[in-house]
This record gives sequence, C-alpha cells and structure tokens, in this order.
Amino acid sequence: MIILLTGMPGSGKGEVAKAFQKRGIPVVSMGDAIREEADRRGIPRTPEGLKEVSLKVREELGPGAVAILTIPKVEKLLETEPIVVIEGVRSPYEVEEFRKKFSEEETIILAVHSPPRMRFERLRRRGRSDDPKTWEEFVDRDKKELRFGIGEVIALADYMIVNDCSFDEFQAKIQEIVSKIISQI
Repeated sequence: MIILLTGMPGSGKGEVAKAFQKRGIPVVSMGDAIREEADRRGIPRTPEGLKEVSLKVREELGPGAVAILTIPKVEKLLETEPIVVIEGVRSPYEVEEFRKKFSEEETIILAVHSPPRMRFERLRRRGRSDDPKTWEEFVDRDKKELRFGIGEVIALADYMIVNDCSFDEFQAKIQEIVSKIISQI
C-alpha cells in the first residue's frame, strides 16, 4: 500500500509525514528526488536551480518524471514494509505513474490544505534554501505547482486535512486521519 501525500508548499505535509514515521511507516520525499537530481547535475539547490531541474526532468522523462525517479526507492521499501508514504506528489501524471506501478487499489491520496498567507509565513520561518523569501517568489512558486496539476491531485484526495488552526489542533487532526487510514489498511 502506498499513501500519496500532497499539498501546496508550506501546507504541513512534513508534519503529516512525521506522524507516519513515528508509527514506523517509511516516508519517501519527492522533493528529495529533485534535490538529489540537482546534486547529480551540479545545479545549486536554489529556487531557480530546483525549478530548472524539475522542468528538465519532466522534459526528459515526461510529466510523471518525479514519480519515475521515486519509484525505485518505493519498490525497495515495499520489499520489507507493508505501507510507504510518498511525500510531495504534485501532478496527476505522478499519480498515474504510481498507479501504473502499484495499482489504484493499493494507492491512497492524502491532501493537506492551508491558506496561502499561513503557508508563506511558515515557509519564511522554515528557511530552506529553496523556500521563497518574498511574497512574489511565493506566488511564482504556487503558480508553478498549480501548472504541474497539484490542484487536481488535491481535488482527487481520498482524505483531506485542513491546516488553518493552531499547531496542537493540527497535530490532533493528523493523529485522527493517520489512525483512520492505518485502521482501514
């Protein structure tokens, strides 16, 4: 079984991934696949560099490219684990690649939604090298994500967590959904 975790940047996907990890479920980050590909190509992990890599791999492998890069890690984990979470699914083409490999019945989509201003502030505080520094960079990044089709993936989610509350309330929502998903598997 694979759980495809999706949401706009800064929505709280990382916190959801941590909750699964605390229960012993491995998490594979699609963003890491792009960062690793940038390293392999000698491209800096800046917003521009990562955008360039994400566009280049899609040109080379098609719109489901990041899923294609991620699948070998997932397959290896599924040799010993019954469930794997894949964090950062951004397009319906990626969903399609995973479902071609693992079947629709073995695939759950879990979306995290959070208002844009809240996400921007979280990203500014997080301060990862590819996080936007200005509102304009944030809007540009959102537009890129939406062009990839992330809105469609969110709309197709089997489960949704809305993160527009305090951290403690969000954690409670996460625990509820994670328990529900695991109990149904």
